[in-house]
Amino acid sequence: SEEQSERVLRGYLSTALLDHGLYCRAEDRGDPIVQLSPPLIVGQREFDEIEQILRTVLTEAGNLL
Repeated sequence: SEEQSERVLRGYLSTALLDHGLYCRAEDRGDPIVQLSPPLIVGQREFDEIEQILRTVLTEAGNLL
């Protein structure tokens, strides 16, 4: 529902991702999204870190539903 999406995206994800060190934008423009903009020089190590942060935070967010 829209209420759940708002609660998870704005009430949890945006802050939790930033708290874990991932600068990104979580929003709902029709479909819930997490927008990433890594620098062009990012390497595998950074992608692995991004993936781990996303996995952790999205798993925690799923537990809120």
